[in-house]
Amino acid sequence: MRILVTALLCFFAFTLVKAQELPLSGVVTAERNGKPLAYVNIGIRKKNLGTASGAKGEFVLKLPKEHLQDTLTFSAIGYQELSVPVRDLIKTQPLQIKLTEKVNALQEVVVKSRKMKIKKLGVTGRLPGVWGNPENKDGKDVYEFANFINTKDKPTEVLSVHFYLISSKLDSAFFRINFYKNNNGLPGERIVEKSIVHPLSTKEGWVSIDLKKYDIYLTDDFFFGVEYLPAEGADRLAVSLGGKLGGRVYSRQASLGDWGTFVGASLSSYLTARQ
Repeated sequence: MRILVTALLCFFAFTLVKAQELPLSGVVTAERNGKPLAYVNIGIRKKNLGTASGAKGEFVLKLPKEHLQDTLTFSAIGYQELSVPVRDLIKTQPLQIKLTEKVNALQEVVVKSRKMKIKKLGVTGRLPGVWGNPENKDGKDVYEFANFINTKDKPTEVLSVHFYLISSKLDSAFFRINFYKNNNGLPGERIVEKSIVHPLSTKEGWVSIDLKKYDIYLTDDFFFGVEYLPAEGADRLAVSLGGKLGGRVYSRQASLGDWGTFVGASLSSYLTARQ
């Protein structure tokens, strides 16, 4: 009898937890042609709750019921953001989310006659034993670390990005490189509307992504982010990024989450650029 009562109590507790969740699932596509959109950031701003769509645009997100009055935002590179009240989304399952492409004016690039030099901008060193991981929390989600780049008012052509990583559980993982404006000392609005997503080996060591084909030219100070995109069912803590003591770490725990800082350590990542 005692065993039966315990089993019943566990069942009711599990049922209650499930009843308190707001399950959302569906697919994100381009409005113009219906093409599935991969790795769309999906989240509630300032609540550090979110996920990202998979390679075929599909997503699953379970929200605590207290977020019924919040708004869920869908953000994809090259597309207009879409924000929809959660109470409207739960009425229709599965969801068919359609995003509209942005119309962007081409940025004017001024090329000067002076000879430009190849430089490494960022943190090129690493200290064994110092690793970057998100704070442990329930669920599986993307996370992102960023480094600040001071251009010293020089036109900057970004050629490649480099960072140090390791995983004891995965042979490879997907990462996205993002570029942000400097917003009062934190990453702000995204400034490069190009999807830079690459699978990388997670065997311990430095990895590199060639960015020359993306034609990235920047002038003002900026942040560049390294965003981990876990595969469906993957542990978000399975990958660690190298670091060193000193400096400052900029990070966020979830899609569209708030950026925070940690003083006393820095992420081992840098850009190769022409200035």
